[in-house]
Amino acid sequence: MEKCDVLIIGGGPSGSLAASKLLKNGFSVIILEKLDFPRFVIGESLLPRCNEILENNELFEVIEQQKYMTKGGAIFVNEKNEEQVIDFSKNLGQKWGTSFQVKREEFDNVLLQNSKKMGADVRHGYEVIAYDNEKNQLKAKNNNGNIEEFEAKFILDASGYGRVLPKLLDLDIPSDLRLRNAIFTRVKGERRREKDFEGFIDIVIHDNNKAWLWVIPFSDGTTSCGIVCEEDYFKKTGLSQADFWDKVINEHVYLKEKFKNAEKIVPVGIIGGYSAAIKKMYGKGYALSGNATEFLDPVFSSGVTLALESSNKVAELIIKELNGEKVNWQNDYEDYMMIGINVFREFVYAWYEGKLQKIFYSKNKSDIIKNSISSILSGYVWDENNYFVKDTKRKIEALVAMSN
Repeated sequence: MEKCDVLIIGGGPSGSLAASKLLKNGFSVIILEKLDFPRFVIGESLLPRCNEILENNELFEVIEQQKYMTKGGAIFVNEKNEEQVIDFSKNLGQKWGTSFQVKREEFDNVLLQNSKKMGADVRHGYEVIAYDNEKNQLKAKNNNGNIEEFEAKFILDASGYGRVLPKLLDLDIPSDLRLRNAIFTRVKGERRREKDFEGFIDIVIHDNNKAWLWVIPFSDGTTSCGIVCEEDYFKKTGLSQADFWDKVINEHVYLKEKFKNAEKIVPVGIIGGYSAAIKKMYGKGYALSGNATEFLDPVFSSGVTLALESSNKVAELIIKELNGEKVNWQNDYEDYMMIGINVFREFVYAWYEGKLQKIFYSKNKSDIIKNSISSILSGYVWDENNYFVKDTKRKIEALVAMSN
């Protein structure tokens, strides 16, 4: 039986950042990761709030050194080829007005290797198969088929889509969001935007909002492009994933021109049914962070932001608890996280209902509304000075009514 202060399940950004924070405070950390790194994952577009969290944890320079593409904002493109630019620098006074476009296999590995340098005991090829909550012990099977046992003072599940403890403890609940597919590839040779906007993500509306696409440019000249739609929308075409991707690209005036000289450099892949929800984010001796809690939708690139925000917060509380301080996990963790999650959730709902597009393309938005939207889409969803953070749904509805 191996013992440590904190055992972290998952070596993605959430697990790595939490490990770094815990190690700086003198705690021993074991990270169990099922896969070898680097490994492919989507969710490649970061938000400015990520920069702030990385900076506060002395990790920003580590990322800055990688020379990733600077992301200045988002450009929404409708079927009439009309564009609406969200410039992250035009926010509500937050320090960070840019972020990065990253290949996640590189970004995640940089953070994990940094944790390893700081003293984390990182084990790849370990699949957690059992958890005894009373003793805070778990069993994991390694790639050789051997079962090893671990005991920790605290266990953090940062397993992302693996959702290890939610499955073992029956914590999963259905998401309110409809299940959608993401059909994606990477290309090279597409026509890029002019220099001032080269690093912006394109979010492209297709077929009367039945689908949308992301276009994420990387600094090495390659680009990630994916289509998000409900499963039936894809299946009814009867096409393969690759043919469906081609069809959608060629049906949109902006994308057809942008990608006319592009070539795919990886096979077209698919991820289905990614939205997830949870009964609770914590329990005796354990907590969940990142996508192991809630995953909403990729449309506003909130995944890594929520992963870093939750791991930053949860690590602070683990440190307090292991130092003998009383922690109110409901108030200081779950309630806090749900403020931001619910703001993003209402924006996701409004996006798929077509309401947000009406606001984006409205001609009569005030500067404060423009800046508030920029701040939300920058990941600053806990800033109570923002118009949208409280009573989000009602305020979106009011703006839609004014836009009609």
